[in-house]
Amino acid sequence: MIAAQLGKCSINVDVVSEPNDEGGWMVFEVTATGFGSGDMFLHWGVGKQSAEEWIVPVEIQARTQPAATRVPGALQTAFPAPDGQNVRKVRLEINTDANLKGCQFVLHKKPNEWLKNGATNFLIDFSKVAESRSFRNLVAAASGEASAKVSCYSSSGVEVAIIAAAKGGSCEVQAIVRTERDLVLQYGPAAKDHRWTSSSRLNLEKAPGGVSKGLIKIDGQNLNKYLMFVLHDPSVNQWLKDAGRDFAFELPEELCKAKPPEAPKESFEPAPRLQRRASKLFSTFVEEVQRAEPDAKTTSWQVPGTNIEVVLLATSVEEECQLHVLVHCSTELVIQYGPAGKDRAWKSSKRAPLVRSGTDKFEVSFTIPAAEVDTYIMFVLHDGAANRWIKHGPHDFEFELPRHEEWDRARREAEARSEEEARQADAVKNQFLEGRRQREARADISFTSFALQGDFGTMDVACISEGEHKAKVEIRAWLNPRLGECLLHFGVFEKPQSRQWTSATHIKSVQWPADLTKVDEKACRMKLQKMEGGIHGIDLAVTAHAEKEDSETLIEPDIGGFGFVLKTMHGDTWIKPTDGGDATVRFSSKGRWKGPWAQVADKIVEQETTWNQMSLKRRYENCLDFLDQWEKNSQGLQMRRLASWTTLVQVDSSKAVWSRMPSMPLIEMSNEEETNEEFWSWIFVWQRFSFQQLLTWERNTCTQPRMLAATTNQITQRLAELWKSTASCRLWIRWTLSTMGRGGSAGQQIRDEILVIMHAHNIKEIHGTYYEQWHQKLHNNTTPADIGICRAIIAYLRGGGDMGSYWRVLGEHGITKEHLTSYSRPITTEPYMVQTDVGRLINDFERYLAILRNVHDALDLQLALDHAKGCLPGHVQGKLQDICNMGGTGFNNLDEGHGKFMKISSGRDELLAILNNKGTDPSVIKQLLVIDYTLETQQSVLVQGLTSETRLPQLCGQLRALLTALVGHLPQEDELQALLADWTTFSDSCSQKRWNSPEESALLLKALCDRTSRVVGELSDKCQTMMGPKAAFLGTAIDAPKKNIDVFVDEVLRGTSLMAVSLILQRMEPVLRDLAHLPPWQMISPIDKPIKGVLQLIDKMTGVQGEVFHTPTILLSGAVSGEEEVPDGVLGVLVRSAKEAPDILSHCAVRARNFGVLLCTCFDPKISEKLAADFANQWVEVRCKADGSLTVTACEKPASLEAEQAAAEAEHAKAAQAEVKMNLTDDLKCSWCVRPDEMNRTSVGSKSLNLALLRPKLPSEIYTPQAVALPYGTMQKSLTDDANKEVLPMLQKVLNRLQPQTSNEDAQVIFEEAQQIIESMRFPQQLRDAMRKAMAEVATDGEERLTKLFHERDAWAAVKGVWSSLFALRPWVSLAKAGRSFHDLNMAVLVQELVEAKYAFVLHTINPFTKDKEELYGELVAGRGETLVGNFPGRALSFAMRKGGEPRVISFPSKSVALHTQHCLIFRSDSNGEDLEGFAGAGLFESVCAEEDKEGFQRLHRLNVITDRDYRMQLLKRIAEVGWATEKAFDGAPQDIEGCVDVTERIFIVQSRPQV
Repeated sequence: MIAAQLGKCSINVDVVSEPNDEGGWMVFEVTATGFGSGDMFLHWGVGKQSAEEWIVPVEIQARTQPAATRVPGALQTAFPAPDGQNVRKVRLEINTDANLKGCQFVLHKKPNEWLKNGATNFLIDFSKVAESRSFRNLVAAASGEASAKVSCYSSSGVEVAIIAAAKGGSCEVQAIVRTERDLVLQYGPAAKDHRWTSSSRLNLEKAPGGVSKGLIKIDGQNLNKYLMFVLHDPSVNQWLKDAGRDFAFELPEELCKAKPPEAPKESFEPAPRLQRRASKLFSTFVEEVQRAEPDAKTTSWQVPGTNIEVVLLATSVEEECQLHVLVHCSTELVIQYGPAGKDRAWKSSKRAPLVRSGTDKFEVSFTIPAAEVDTYIMFVLHDGAANRWIKHGPHDFEFELPRHEEWDRARREAEARSEEEARQADAVKNQFLEGRRQREARADISFTSFALQGDFGTMDVACISEGEHKAKVEIRAWLNPRLGECLLHFGVFEKPQSRQWTSATHIKSVQWPADLTKVDEKACRMKLQKMEGGIHGIDLAVTAHAEKEDSETLIEPDIGGFGFVLKTMHGDTWIKPTDGGDATVRFSSKGRWKGPWAQVADKIVEQETTWNQMSLKRRYENCLDFLDQWEKNSQGLQMRRLASWTTLVQVDSSKAVWSRMPSMPLIEMSNEEETNEEFWSWIFVWQRFSFQQLLTWERNTCTQPRMLAATTNQITQRLAELWKSTASCRLWIRWTLSTMGRGGSAGQQIRDEILVIMHAHNIKEIHGTYYEQWHQKLHNNTTPADIGICRAIIAYLRGGGDMGSYWRVLGEHGITKEHLTSYSRPITTEPYMVQTDVGRLINDFERYLAILRNVHDALDLQLALDHAKGCLPGHVQGKLQDICNMGGTGFNNLDEGHGKFMKISSGRDELLAILNNKGTDPSVIKQLLVIDYTLETQQSVLVQGLTSETRLPQLCGQLRALLTALVGHLPQEDELQALLADWTTFSDSCSQKRWNSPEESALLLKALCDRTSRVVGELSDKCQTMMGPKAAFLGTAIDAPKKNIDVFVDEVLRGTSLMAVSLILQRMEPVLRDLAHLPPWQMISPIDKPIKGVLQLIDKMTGVQGEVFHTPTILLSGAVSGEEEVPDGVLGVLVRSAKEAPDILSHCAVRARNFGVLLCTCFDPKISEKLAADFANQWVEVRCKADGSLTVTACEKPASLEAEQAAAEAEHAKAAQAEVKMNLTDDLKCSWCVRPDEMNRTSVGSKSLNLALLRPKLPSEIYTPQAVALPYGTMQKSLTDDANKEVLPMLQKVLNRLQPQTSNEDAQVIFEEAQQIIESMRFPQQLRDAMRKAMAEVATDGEERLTKLFHERDAWAAVKGVWSSLFALRPWVSLAKAGRSFHDLNMAVLVQELVEAKYAFVLHTINPFTKDKEELYGELVAGRGETLVGNFPGRALSFAMRKGGEPRVISFPSKSVALHTQHCLIFRSDSNGEDLEGFAGAGLFESVCAEEDKEGFQRLHRLNVITDRDYRMQLLKRIAEVGWATEKAFDGAPQDIEGCVDVTERIFIVQSRPQV
């Protein structure tokens, strides 16, 4: 099921037994390998509604061996000690009767180490157990041979098994893959270094059960230690790997024992006694050496273009090769030399100074030990005075070394010693790396690890708190033994954000070792001590102090950290981390990012605040590193296949046919996609800060323009590739791309052309002059600021030396005097007029400006178009050129402005069609994204300027164009596609008031606007949530101006289509309300009498749940979902915005009307803003008028309030002392199941009883579903049944913890445990039999519909779902308000056939707003009615109808979702709550379908009730008449009715109760 690699450790989850194999339990084995013997825990939870959910189960649902213990929010199971193979196992058992969907877990090593599967939890999806049965059977069959070796892997839902077995002298490898995709296996052998030695491809063949397989045969001569492989999906060009690495399968050891034939030994052949090249200057010396040492080998070189001559003599002796170098030159030189093989590649390097031996003569001697002698000695010479390297022409000097007969033996002995030393070193290194997790877990303040350059080693620095006033710094290192002893050369950071080193001798808060030596005022040295196990390290005691951050206490050391490098103690080798910079460690835990991708956030902050060197190029390189890291973590993520552009924007005009499966299903964002968005929003915020110059573009470094251009080109190309492959993050990737330059090949021209201009106009390169200073900046560090500088120079020259123009243009580009002087090549002077042809100079600078923009300015439209012409069709080029030529975004009248907007929209449509073509190359995508971003900005500017536009056709056209663009960049936002199709269908006729009538046209547009506003608002809120905290965190870390942080998100959104859509909707709102004659207030729960109280402002109703207001209060609230309870003491709730309002018939609305609480929604933001400004925290009087309007006026505080308040507090205290009673055992002598004719008020609630009474009284054309009921007491009867003898004591024990003074938070925990126990109940046999018998007996029409739909497993799960809703916080709060006990509450379950609903409706036979007894009010939605009464945003189709009249539509639907019913039973809660005095029981308990509805996005253009007016009017009239017939059946008592229209247009009543 799961196979994951965590460094050198691994986690595997295997299925031990499937459901029903062991008494209804399925069993998994969680195997942890390589984690050592320290304490480790499985931290886990299960999913009830979905596999991704995390709740805490009770033991009867899920258990482990060893047993688990409960911790806050989870269960934890301790792994047993490891066995001899370092393996530890936990057995996980899941009760199939509990209907759990999945299990999630992480590994926990105390105190604070948490190990995940990449960036997400480990997930076991139980639905995949059965799906993977074919896969596991195939694997079991293939691995039946005793000699076969099997390994299993998992990558993003794809399971892979590799089975290898010996076949004669070869090896047969079977690959079995569980996936529906058509994959190709790319494989090849590799040695222990995992480097492929060859590569082959194998097309996997499909097998039954969603499995693919293939066979690989490896000949004996090609066998190696590993078989490497990856999987490739050619359809999306996606590679699946093992957590970012190639899969590595270790072949059976016995197959790899055959050693490769040894290479023939080299025969010894003495070298020629003399290899002579005539040396004019050293001939006498050479001859003397040759006479003394006849075997000496020599050669000489004349360096081309110089008078330098080099002579090298080499002599071989048994122990070494002796070399003597003589150089004739006029300056002191240093030789850099090293041995090399036949490929001339240096294997090591050393330096030695040449010693003067005469006039212009220098020499040096050195030796190479016999074991290190190779084929060649390579060397170069270095002239330090001129900082130049001297070679033999373009190549290093090379000299073939002589040979000695003893050297081969010495080398073999040395290699053997080296191999043994390497083996020992590897063992020490592996032990060090295995201990890293433990060291990191102990480091509660900070932990940093470094890989050192080359293979020199690896280091860890941990900072650990030891009480509130002390901390310990542990430095641990594994160093390559060849380094010998090493010194830590370091400086102290006095504060966490310091960048400058301070000598440790100035720091008194650390106990330094006795061998500390001072180097200078910045650095000191101390020796790394040898420690146990071959490790080196130092321990330092540091004073510390405690600080508060939010509610957390942090221990902060009194130093900020260290910066350091290593130096060998004997020699001059300096060792740095692999990034080439100094190692930096910070000891503060304060201000760390707490959200996802914390390691990226912390690294960004570290780079930007502590690195001494930084540039745009370096930042882009760091960003590329992060992208590589992200790709490894998200490698193989299963992506949705994207629709074509035509599919995205087309309108499906076919007639809608009802189906149980929606044509546009709702697909929730996966955890992986959300995690990816978190990463990309970090990347964007970081690069946006850079774009705004809030981060430095250069600090203590030089970057050649061509190098910056190349890096820019690299990262923008990479972003374009990722935009294409990662659809869920396109918004962020596109925004990130917009912050960067173009790159390209013009970088070197920046350096070259400025010199051309200076020479052409005789501008002297005099140090300290303006043009020379700018030249030096351009030469060393060109940045986008150079565009502004160049434009400022041009303005200065055009103005005849006007310095004001110079500084004005700089200011327009955000460049200040401080910026100019902060560059590594500072500009400290001002420009001056050059004695030349100024007009020609201006032309040259304008030409130079084009070069700068070519590299740095990606967002200039004409420039972007010029670059992209080669990849655009001619007609598209023409459209875009017209936009470039239209004179910008200014306009003289609304028609001109609208025309420009639509011209841009036409160009964007063409670009989006190319961008969304899967064949478009990333290099083209990069060009087009830049153009599209620029066009979007122009559109936004135009919309912001069209403030007086109120014409509906123009506004609708603009809105439709913007939605088209959003769909193009957010192809996975399916609701946007549904919205676009509705706007395309209706907007033209409605905006011209030709759709049925002007009023209905306005109402339909209003519904579309409300839904669009909600969808776009949710997208904007997501952007705010993703960006806002990150911008605040990064801005605080870099000390950015607060105003920049505060407006960061607004500045980003202001130029986007999201903001433009919002502005257009705002302009349409008053126009549509006027056309539709809508009042500014919607009365959801009106009041007859005025109310008085304090007007209090709140953000959300959910934020005040459970509160008691002891002063009469009227809330002016933000979001109200419809699920909340109105708090005690609240007399009225005024909802500020229609976007945040509940439905008229939501549960909250019903309860508000039950309690006589005012609930209304304001449709005019100006009114709610004025109320907030005028009356916040003041006493007010609120009155509702008959016309639907509302007045709020200031009033005096009532004099008797204090007495009333005291009485209310006393009543509340009395309620708090009331005994908590709960009936779990008294079954009220009930039957197991009753038919409608057996129902009465003592056995069932009003839902069941009313339907039983209604059926005989209704006309034949009105239907009710077949039904039976589980009466009051059935739950208690089931709990006391022998089948649940283990469950009842557990439930009693949990609920006994519930006391009168229990807080809502604690009660919530208790109720969650109780619900899990209820879910673990077993189905009593007597209840099963009684339900089947009653269902058969109600089939009086000859159709046993209930019996056919009764499936025991699903039915029992639904019954338990209804019962468990009894134990929840909402009933607890409502009972407390009513002064009632749980003992007063009884629950029946009404079991009905679920009608296949085409539409669902709710009726009030007396209009609840006007109180008109002659007028009925109703609401209708597509699909099942849960979207009407549940927490589903948007309004329904609402209507009113007077007796004898015609239906009048009040609003059209703006719901997002329609629920498609499945052919099954529904189990409806039917409590006696509505019969209890003072208790509002409506909507508090759950109704559960035996099979879940399928959610789909609503598309109005496919609903007959919208598109066909005659059908709509006829249907609404039929529904209204059903309402009056139902009212008549209950002797004229006003009714609150729920019903539906089935797929054959029959009308069903599913519930009726007295209207409140």
